[in-house]
Amino acid sequence: MRVFIAVALPARVIAAAASASRQLRDEIATQAPRARLAWVTPDRMHVTLRFLGDVETGVAAAVAGILAPPLNTPPFTLTVGSPGVFPARGAPRTCWLSIATGLDSLRALEAEIAVRLEELAMPREPRPFTPHVTVARVRDLAGLRGTSWLQRVSVPADAGGEVDAITLFESRLSPKGPVYTELQRTPLSRG
Repeated sequence: MRVFIAVALPARVIAAAASASRQLRDEIATQAPRARLAWVTPDRMHVTLRFLGDVETGVAAAVAGILAPPLNTPPFTLTVGSPGVFPARGAPRTCWLSIATGLDSLRALEAEIAVRLEELAMPREPRPFTPHVTVARVRDLAGLRGTSWLQRVSVPADAGGEVDAITLFESRLSPKGPVYTELQRTPLSRG
């Protein structure tokens, strides 16, 4: 089973991210009408804290167990910010939204999760953690050049929401996109 640990976005944050995603879609359609992107639907938007990939059912159960106790990070406000692409240079493969508020809390969550997963002999990620909300994956550039189109997208600054838990999800791939199923929800510490 494919699993990942993420922050499910509050409704106001999803609305802001969906608005920015629509603006990105319009900008790309204007600049490169033949470009093909796989757009993330609002119900699938999240901030991945750790992607574990394909694991045995027993490993997923062990991860759920290690994540069961509340995390030490207190609840926090999350807002999304300006759009960007991965990789930063060259042909874009992923379009995303940055995190404007809540960045330090997300980093603290990722660090605590990494420590817990080490108890299961799961090493830390070699790449630095870059919290973001993926909104699209580029399938075919077809004339999509540069990143100036990113600068024409605005995200509502006041559309924040409270994050009070993390979730272990199973991801099942389907022709219509991935289907996420909650396996474990872990609350953040209330103090």
